[in-house]
Amino acid sequence: MRYMSTDELWTTMGPCVEQAKRYKGGQAPVLPERRFFEAVLSIARTGVPWRDLPSELGGWDAVSNRFRRWIASGSLAKLVELLTANPAFGEVKRALLDATNVRAHRGAAGAPKKRPPRRIKGLVGAVAVLPAKSC
Repeated sequence: MRYMSTDELWTTMGPCVEQAKRYKGGQAPVLPERRFFEAVLSIARTGVPWRDLPSELGGWDAVSNRFRRWIASGSLAKLVELLTANPAFGEVKRALLDATNVRAHRGAAGAPKKRPPRRIKGLVGAVAVLPAKSC
């Protein structure tokens, strides 16, 4: 599998991830931490829905659930703080990604608006009475 992050980067980031995790006991997750972060980076880079995550990065539901747990527990915020404080990463910038920035309605791009058909004045409700033909 080809990773977006290098092995050097992960050797520096791995201990920060372990330190940021809240739950450290119990059984190891099926999806390793590196593949989980690769999946999150893939979603952020491409902007695809969770269900369109490539299968080699793990099950979309497992990645989505773990991502939500990391946010709810505050582990993701702690990881960002650890990475920004780590001098090995140089000057780390933060980026905000959410659905409003990633995807917009086609009307936001200047697409023409659909309008109802125009009604002709004076013919609305008018009934024409024609004489009956005799055979």
